[in-house]
Amino acid sequence: ACRVCGKRLWHRRTKCLRCSNKYLMVRRILAYAQPHRRLMIASGVLLLFSIAFELIPTYLMKLLIDNFTEGGSRSALLWLIVAMAAVHLIGTGVSMARSFIGLRFGGRLMGDIRKHAFDAILKLSMSYFDRRQVSQFISRVQNDTEELKQFLTEGFIQFLSQVLLAVGVLGLLFYLNAPLTWMILIPVPFLALGFLWIWPRIRILWYSQWMSVMNVNNVIGESLQGIRVIKAFAQERREKQRFAQANDTLVKRMISMGNLWMSVSPLFSLVIAAFGLLVWYAGGKSVLGGGMTLGSLTAYASYLVMFFGPLQAFGASLNMINRVMGSAERIFELMDAKSDTPDRPDAVQLESAQGEIRFDGVRYGYDKSRAVLKDLNLTIRPGEMIGLVGPSGAGKSTLINLVCRFYDPDAGSITLDGIDLRDIAQESLRARIGVVLQETFLFDGTIAQNIAYGRKDASPESIIEAARTAGAHGFICGLPEGYETQVGERGHRLSGGEKQRIAIARAVLLDPEILILDEATASVDTETERAIQEALARLVKGRTTIAIAHRLSTLRGADRLIVLEQGRIAETGTHDELYRSKGTYWRLVESQKQMTESEVG
Repeated sequence: ACRVCGKRLWHRRTKCLRCSNKYLMVRRILAYAQPHRRLMIASGVLLLFSIAFELIPTYLMKLLIDNFTEGGSRSALLWLIVAMAAVHLIGTGVSMARSFIGLRFGGRLMGDIRKHAFDAILKLSMSYFDRRQVSQFISRVQNDTEELKQFLTEGFIQFLSQVLLAVGVLGLLFYLNAPLTWMILIPVPFLALGFLWIWPRIRILWYSQWMSVMNVNNVIGESLQGIRVIKAFAQERREKQRFAQANDTLVKRMISMGNLWMSVSPLFSLVIAAFGLLVWYAGGKSVLGGGMTLGSLTAYASYLVMFFGPLQAFGASLNMINRVMGSAERIFELMDAKSDTPDRPDAVQLESAQGEIRFDGVRYGYDKSRAVLKDLNLTIRPGEMIGLVGPSGAGKSTLINLVCRFYDPDAGSITLDGIDLRDIAQESLRARIGVVLQETFLFDGTIAQNIAYGRKDASPESIIEAARTAGAHGFICGLPEGYETQVGERGHRLSGGEKQRIAIARAVLLDPEILILDEATASVDTETERAIQEALARLVKGRTTIAIAHRLSTLRGADRLIVLEQGRIAETGTHDELYRSKGTYWRLVESQKQMTESEVG
């Protein structure tokens, strides 16, 4: 719950929608315009000119009508027509100039906001992404930044122009007929109170509508990512129902939003129309009594429409501001989010590493109430190959996640060459570590680009050599476009084994002092696995290596095997030592043997 108002916070939010400081929010939004203040000033000057040219034609119309009714000259008529044509022509030029400046300013502004939002996402720790879905980040970077751009390039200028126009028109109304103007100002306080009443309700409805949009996007995103599973299990009907439910909720909230606005807007229009009729009646009596000219009444009525027009437009502006505030809060919440693994100001930059890794009383759990690793003590010597063994959920992948500093331990410390990982700059730490993860991910680009992902300056020769080491050169050369073959989104144009070998080549090219292999041969056949194991045997020499493998036989060459069970080290030793002891490792090996024999049988 919010500490200020005590009301429930929206799902996964850290800030209260109701109690956020709107003034500070607007200041942060406007701060994005500071680097482009010259364009803003130019747009502001043109705005003043455009307002002036918007007010002048109505006054010229007054003079024109009075010229007809009061026996004016033809020359005066001609000059008034010329003046009106000139005003319209210049006004159109000013409007076009403002549009060009707005396009230039908006493009740059959109780029700045989107860049800052994406930079903020990349600074966040893995735990932040574990708790959220991908689609909401896409929505914030794309849709919410577009809302901010629209506000700064159009909405804010439009709101300011409405205020200035209302002030300018009010001055002319007092000039034409002050008593009548005091009378028409009577409904303005009531309209203002109506806006104040409707503001918080629109704000909450806009946010609930955005949540519904995000939910619909989540359903679409999950369905597209899991389309193979959906079709394999014939669950199309179920996914249609899930989408229909999310879509119905969105439709209901959009209707609620429209109902609120449409129930209020006609009342405002009715009040304005009533006072418009009152002006024609009172003004008509004044014209008949000789206290006001027909041209003045016509101009007054036109200016009255121009005055109440901005007041009505304030409702649309209020709508827009509510959307912008919601978008700004979501973007700034993202930018203000604290990483769980921040770099310290005096973080060490590693130029090289010997490769000694020490775990000292390490405890960690993704859910803080349920530890995965418990009081782990382990020292890995430089150049040593360690095999991590244990049942599913024992903490093997968690251990290597901590070495890569995707997460920080809840208790204890992990050191590299005697330096706590929290004291090392993350970029330089990960430059010393080559990783082949269990879930192979390739970017939508060429094979060469994916292999060289960790080293953009890699030469074609070094890329080919890395592919040879990983046993990938043969199948790459068999492709029509070789190393320039496009792998597709997530590498879908390649088989699992081919993707795995490219991932291994990517780690090889980095030439790291520390190598982490998380089921590096899980997606390859026996023959390919043997070739990769031979390549890895050459690769691990002189490197500190931590390997996890489903097939325990592939870890026989490790200097030591660490057997994890329920987050603790159950056994440690070589394959032969652990097998002879007939403990946890022996049971795992025997279980795997029986499974293999049953498959062969």
